[in-house]
Amino acid sequence: MLTSSTPHVAIVVLNWNGIADTLRCIESLERQTYPNFRFLVVDNGSTDGSLPALRSLGDRITLIESPANLGYTGGNNLAIRAALARGADYVWLFNNDAVAEPDTLARLLAVAEADQRIGLLSPLVRDDADPAVIHFAGGRFDLGIPIYEPTEDVGKAQGWQASAPDRMALWGTAMLARRTLIERIGLLDDRIFAYWEDIDYSIRSARAGFRNVMVFDTAIFHAAKPTIRSPLEVKPYYFYFVTRNEILMWRKFCPALPFMKSLLWTMKRQARQMERMKESPEHVAAVLDGLWDGLLGRGGAYRPGRRRGGLRRRAVLRLAQLTR
Repeated sequence: MLTSSTPHVAIVVLNWNGIADTLRCIESLERQTYPNFRFLVVDNGSTDGSLPALRSLGDRITLIESPANLGYTGGNNLAIRAALARGADYVWLFNNDAVAEPDTLARLLAVAEADQRIGLLSPLVRDDADPAVIHFAGGRFDLGIPIYEPTEDVGKAQGWQASAPDRMALWGTAMLARRTLIERIGLLDDRIFAYWEDIDYSIRSARAGFRNVMVFDTAIFHAAKPTIRSPLEVKPYYFYFVTRNEILMWRKFCPALPFMKSLLWTMKRQARQMERMKESPEHVAAVLDGLWDGLLGRGGAYRPGRRRGGLRRRAVLRLAQLTR
């Protein structure tokens, strides 16, 4: 039930060939105790028959249909624009493969409404299969080094939030954004397409004078990707985007010397990742493509079928190996 006495929240759920997860997510969020919200569901060019199922939800949702996959950033930006046009006071970006405790949104809003300086908020991210396991309790960044560091330790994250509130970084799994923040800093960066867009947005928020806040007394539940333990179970495009976008992001915010340091660390880390995935040429190629496109400043979608020059491939691979 909608009321006029509480801020209106647009809950944005992005679907891309994941209708079973999306329907489970919506059913979970419909049980939120906070009364004043509306779903904006974006179908991001799905090819799995998602649209008929989403259309069947009728007025339970507002459905936005994109004929093409615009990525996490582009798809969510469609909904953010629509949410602002409809007068939303907050936008809650919520991953379609996650579910929430019933009081999560109410707890986030209580914290947000108590301090107008807060721009972004996130609950804890717990494991979907084992809720005792925390995947994300908070993150911090430092542009002078530069570094981004997440933690699963609630005590550590609470210490960061108390001692350096202007350097907190949040995940986008269930990130609540204040309207005035969006109006000030703009939408998600379309060039990033997917992954690292939440850290980018957190840094932009902090640089604009807003606070990014973890709310530790509530949680959402989401499965983690086994990128270290079983990386070949993860789609190759994931490794392309996380490699490329880390480079693109630091390039935006850092002077030359810190950026070169970040590039060196990225190459070292990705060289180790390629070693773990050496049995899959497709996965290794995705990392190499990410390094190359990051170096060239290329954003947007991943096109793995494009022609790769052998000399370029060998040069990037050799450089990554030398920095290991």
